Amino acid sequence: HSLKFYIYFPYDLSVDDLIKLLEGEYSFLRLDEKGNFIYTNLPFENVSSFLDIVMQNDKAKAAKLIFNTISNGYSDGIIYIKNEEGYSKYFFKFILKNDEIWGIAKEIEKFKPSFKTDFLGNVIETSDEWRWMINKNLFDIIENREKLLKLISEAIEKGEYEENAEINDKKFRIKVRTTDLLEFYIEEDIQNAIRGIAISSNKKEILEKLCKLLDLLSYENYEIELDGEKFKKGIEGEIFFDINFEYGHIRIYSGKKNEYLNLIPIAVSIAFDSIEKPSFVLDSLPICIIDNKGKIISINKKFEELTGYGNEIIGKNINEYVNHKNFLNENIIKWKGKNKEFWVKEKIIEGRDRKYLILEDITEEKEKMDEAEFFNSILRHDIFNKNEIALGYIGLLEKTNIGKKQKGLIEKIKRSIEESNELIHSVRKLEEVRKEGKLKKIRIKNVIRDVCESLREEAKNAGMEINYNISNVTVIADEFIKEVFSNIIRNSIEHSKGNMINIYGKDLDGIYEIVIEDDGKGIPEEYINKIFEEGWKHESKGSGLGLYIVKKLIERYGGKINVESEIGKGAKFILQFRKTKGEENFLRIRL
Repeated sequence: HSLKFYIYFPYDLSVDDLIKLLEGEYSFLRLDEKGNFIYTNLPFENVSSFLDIVMQNDKAKAAKLIFNTISNGYSDGIIYIKNEEGYSKYFFKFILKNDEIWGIAKEIEKFKPSFKTDFLGNVIETSDEWRWMINKNLFDIIENREKLLKLISEAIEKGEYEENAEINDKKFRIKVRTTDLLEFYIEEDIQNAIRGIAISSNKKEILEKLCKLLDLLSYENYEIELDGEKFKKGIEGEIFFDINFEYGHIRIYSGKKNEYLNLIPIAVSIAFDSIEKPSFVLDSLPICIIDNKGKIISINKKFEELTGYGNEIIGKNINEYVNHKNFLNENIIKWKGKNKEFWVKEKIIEGRDRKYLILEDITEEKEKMDEAEFFNSILRHDIFNKNEIALGYIGLLEKTNIGKKQKGLIEKIKRSIEESNELIHSVRKLEEVRKEGKLKKIRIKNVIRDVCESLREEAKNAGMEINYNISNVTVIADEFIKEVFSNIIRNSIEHSKGNMINIYGKDLDGIYEIVIEDDGKGIPEEYINKIFEEGWKHESKGSGLGLYIVKKLIERYGGKINVESEIGKGAKFILQFRKTKGEENFLRIRL
């Protein structure tokens, strides 16, 4: 129950004729039995052997491909090939014909280095995304220098080497290749896993990459059904959530829902589009497909409904409709529709030679958020002004002939109004903090000096003295950094019941650590993990936002904050900031 098709080409069919038949999607090559080129239109010049264009780690695999062709008359496989910009993933298919190896090759994926350095870590070349690193040294940027040294040493010894990394608290994979320079390839693990699903070449590969993605997202109990095949991990139980797509489903039995899961149905659909079951990607969401130069290749019906555009935009550059400086996942950006402008959140899946832009219309939410922000601003402004007027009248009342009891009541009214104003100030500050500003160089000594001097009188009234000893270093932060220190120091003044606040710094490798400690009553152990929660307060009439704002700011700066305390012996806040040597672009790489 099988059919065999035999295609006979004319005896005088030339290589050029074969290339025309392959329609430009494939490259053609002829090798002798030693793997030397007789002919190829692969984009390489002055290369005599097939093994010379293969990546170091794939040379044995490439040699085996040639030996299998000689032994069996046929062989195929995926090999990584060098190119001028980086390297490419190619699919090769070989046959043996008249003591020659004939083959076709198709480029599946192309990889470009994020940046290149010399062997001492000096950055020589970069991609557009990393261009600000030019002329910098990696050892000044990456936190753990010993691991960087090991990464480079392994790459020099083996030709290439990979290591897990965190960049600004996101998980990435760093691959280093050695040529005449060190080539660094940096890819986000999760985004790369989603892209891997989309460019899968068969059903087995899709299933394997779905498992890899779920493992990266730390799911331990799940079931995948894909086109009739099933895979289970862990123990079944109550289904937390289902992800359904055209060719199957995923059931998650434990864990929290992650937003990346929403991209799975589209990635699977894209993969099946390019293998045995072609169908256009999901029509439930607006999708626009563009090539690597930004030219629009295709759109779906939902995209037409959202934008008002039809086939007239096919072939045009996407920047005519939206200002893309670069393509970022979860990008919130304004689009120009045919009859209106609207806001979308973009999710992006990269295919082999194209990008899939998935749009989520958030215009209504954005307008409501802007409107709410506007009204909240007016409301806070008006209440603050009314409170100030009330304080003025109370001040006049205090000057009249009133009794001791009335004075006590007036003091309570004043304190309530002042606390109301403090809350308004905290909410306004929190709103400003949530709008991420540009990080820049800050002289930390000047900031701490100004904050301590402004609070010295308040501390004196509470029976406390403030001392500081800080080096004149520059750290990564923004204009809100004063809030960090004023909140912690004021907290100590108001609640510690101590005599002394000491502030001092430690110069660490790439980090400046600042310790703020008091000799007060200390913080109970059960409260240590709660003090940074939004709105949490204990025996305090404050807003509960001060230390929450501190934590959010420290996270924005890419630093860390910890608290140590012992009852009766005071509390110690330990803050770590990134030092800078002149570069304003914030980057924290931890191998």
